[in-house]
Amino acid sequence: MATGLGSALPATASGSVPDVSFAYVEGAHLATGMPDNIRLLAESQLFLQNALKTINQEGVDFVLFGGDQVEGPGRDETHWQLFIDVAQVLNAPWYFIMGEQDISGPIPVDKMRTYGPDLKGRGLNSPDTYWSLDPVSGLHLIGLDTARANSNTGEIKSQQLEWLKEDLKKNSGKFTVVASHHPLLPPPPYDSGPPWEEYIVSQGAQAREILGSSRDVRLVLSGHVGANKIQKERDIWYVSCPSLAVYPCQFRIFRLSAGGILVETYQITYEALVKKAKKELASSRLAFQYSSRKPLTYLKIVEGEELDRQSYLPLAPGAVPLKPAKKAKKSKSNKKEKPPKAKPEPQEKSKRNSTKPTEPAATPENQVDLKSKMPKQSKDN
Repeated sequence: MATGLGSALPATASGSVPDVSFAYVEGAHLATGMPDNIRLLAESQLFLQNALKTINQEGVDFVLFGGDQVEGPGRDETHWQLFIDVAQVLNAPWYFIMGEQDISGPIPVDKMRTYGPDLKGRGLNSPDTYWSLDPVSGLHLIGLDTARANSNTGEIKSQQLEWLKEDLKKNSGKFTVVASHHPLLPPPPYDSGPPWEEYIVSQGAQAREILGSSRDVRLVLSGHVGANKIQKERDIWYVSCPSLAVYPCQFRIFRLSAGGILVETYQITYEALVKKAKKELASSRLAFQYSSRKPLTYLKIVEGEELDRQSYLPLAPGAVPLKPAKKAKKSKSNKKEKPPKAKPEPQEKSKRNSTKPTEPAATPENQVDLKSKMPKQSKDN
């Protein structure tokens, strides 16, 4: 990776920065037999397969799913079993945190019964669904659980906050990345009180105080509100990430190096379906809640500015986001693909360690080309 800045800036206050890359995929909302709304549920499997193929092509070290993997576990956990099957195509280890949709539905979802078996070996070291682990040497990853069933509002109980303090102490000296489904530092307009406060976690300030007291935490990731936004507080970069099944239908790849963090944003390559998602969001309650006269302006919130999508985040104190240097394109076509005429058939429920599903033939990926002309990217919607 050529940023041209890596050797000019100091490492973290605590020590060296591992040279590692990882993908962050939020809001897949995988489902079968459910109609589209603001979320393109009927296309959710196609979108997820599209994203995972691109991630494999980019060759990351691991993948982190940021919550709302499924639109409810489904009857007999059909949706979650399908997610497990689809994720098997990944060439890298993967981890996940909880979102409210993962545990919501008419029947209460037991988090540990449904997801505990798949959290084992992925950082789970307590009877609760928050966790931590070192996915690579020198990098500590913390997955918080902010999800509440059938509620947009997140929650971090005092027990989890105490656990967070102790975990940071035990892993002192490691470059630390923290992920929570709900934003701990809400992006605008979600930081402005009613009616937006229903989408945040009320203990966010308490969590940020704990994180800010650590010299090791340098990156905090979130989703839920589906907006591209990069903010900074006490030399910690807080990155709000877009949703996969909701416009702008994107995911992110983070590349860590000695001087900072390169943030890349990728979009689903089916242009017609992305436009469909855009239309759904433009006519949604959220858009009219933001501006009853000009609901289309809400689209700019989720799209973010150019530096919210493609950015280099220096680790030096007081640094601001920078436009990243260009890198050489790989020799492959950047032609947009049309969605297949036949929707991929839902896979039958299978065991967690079943064989990998056959990938649909018509899911070639290309990256979205933003104004910064980042590699393999196509024009923003």
